[in-house]
Amino acid sequence: MAVETERLVPAITISRSFPSRTCGDLCTYPLPPLTIQSPTFLVPPLPGPGAFFETTTNFFKLHKLRALRRKAKLKGVLLRTDPDMAQVGVPISPSASSKRSRSKDSARSLTTSSLNTPVANTPAASTNSLIIPFSTPGHSLPQDPTPYPAFLQSTVDVRAKWEHLEEISRARIKDTIQENGSDQPSQWARCWGNGYAIRNRYANVDPYQSNRVHLEVPEGQFDYINASPIILECTKSGTLLKYIATQGPKAESWSHIWRMIWKENAESAVIVMLTQTYETNREKCFTYYPESLDAPDMRVNEHDEFQDGLIHNLHLASYTTDVEARTQVREIDMTTDDGSETRKIWHLLFAGWPDFSVPEGDDRAGMLKLIEISRLKNADNSTNPRIVHCSAGIGRSGTFIALDWLMQELEEGALDEVPASEDPVMNVVQKLRDQRPGMVQSDSQFQFIYDVMRERWRERWIAQHPDEASELGLTLVTTPSDTEQPALKRQKSIHSSDQVVPTSPSSDSQDPSDSPDARAQLEAELQDADMEYEKGKT
Repeated sequence: MAVETERLVPAITISRSFPSRTCGDLCTYPLPPLTIQSPTFLVPPLPGPGAFFETTTNFFKLHKLRALRRKAKLKGVLLRTDPDMAQVGVPISPSASSKRSRSKDSARSLTTSSLNTPVANTPAASTNSLIIPFSTPGHSLPQDPTPYPAFLQSTVDVRAKWEHLEEISRARIKDTIQENGSDQPSQWARCWGNGYAIRNRYANVDPYQSNRVHLEVPEGQFDYINASPIILECTKSGTLLKYIATQGPKAESWSHIWRMIWKENAESAVIVMLTQTYETNREKCFTYYPESLDAPDMRVNEHDEFQDGLIHNLHLASYTTDVEARTQVREIDMTTDDGSETRKIWHLLFAGWPDFSVPEGDDRAGMLKLIEISRLKNADNSTNPRIVHCSAGIGRSGTFIALDWLMQELEEGALDEVPASEDPVMNVVQKLRDQRPGMVQSDSQFQFIYDVMRERWRERWIAQHPDEASELGLTLVTTPSDTEQPALKRQKSIHSSDQVVPTSPSSDSQDPSDSPDARAQLEAELQDADMEYEKGKT
């Protein structure tokens, strides 16, 4: 049974007593029972009698899943981005894929941490809570003669930088609690309370009161949507990059995202969706858009929720797949109910990024290509905000936005002469968290940003300095695609119930991990298997 990452723990009643002063532990007097209300964050259950058997079976499941993912690993000098392996700077080579090294990886522990939202001050609602699997810092970077800027030269202090960011977030929550009820609420005050919680996908993920998108609704109506406007300024050019980071829409309020887009995007809009609708059998996002050309039409706000007549029709004009970006590209026409106005919406669905984790192999290259496509499809990135969402709207969304800005900085040459005392990666993550709590959700995503920027900075430097690069023995690395890598040996499942990937008569010719959706599903299952295996060992 996989460990759930989104559920509420039932209330707990504790019987209490205290020893008699006269006869010590032999005599006790009862006290009224203490009832602890449902906590917001998940407490993993203790292993039961079948823990040993579950540990054994899950070990083989874990081994098989990791074997399937191994074919997507990068080779040569490219760095690992696998948070479970947690060796930040070790180059990936065929020997790193050996059974010995992989069995060593399978022994690494995987724990969880929350967004540090205090239980007592979190709205008690029926929404789930979001918890974050935690990874462990790894070894230092291998020898690389590339003249990186100071902030990309070492990963030794990356862990300390992450802890500093987390400490700032905790301090803000503490300040908000202390100033609760004051005439001048803190600028970090969150949208807490049952009125807000019912529209949140996760009870502990909400925007700042001072920086949230307000829906355009009639006076007296509730204008809340879990979305935050994000503005980042490019250092050299002064160009503004605008985004809206939001959660994956819910079934009962999916029309709100379209109402927001109609107000916030005066021209055509670009939506970057970084999650699947379901991952590991849990809903991550409601299907708020027309999925296929077989059913191309949807009506938005058909029952006129706010009684203002703002009803729209969505029509899927085209649906293609960008192979290089591994992205589903939907061209949607959004038209007012009377047909008087139409806007073009580009919906870009990237399914190769597992929750709490980072893209691997071709998915990693595809995600970077997606950044380029989202820029090109948008009318003006400085005035027309791109809508970016995953499930909670903070982890994958924050990482995507941070990389988009950093890559723009790299292209403009702003990272060429960064003072040794500055770190643009840490700075942009803090700027994002100044505008939406919890942006860049896990330490593995934080490390991933460094890995990508090292790779991109290296490629750019080699292209600009070919002679010096040749003297240093540096060359551009071409990453083999999934189909170019050797096929995996088939492994038999030890039990029919433990089979991970469904097989078919043609399974030998078509690996189930070849499609982006299947690969993302395998990543999510691997994460659950990791947690289940480690739980069984304790």
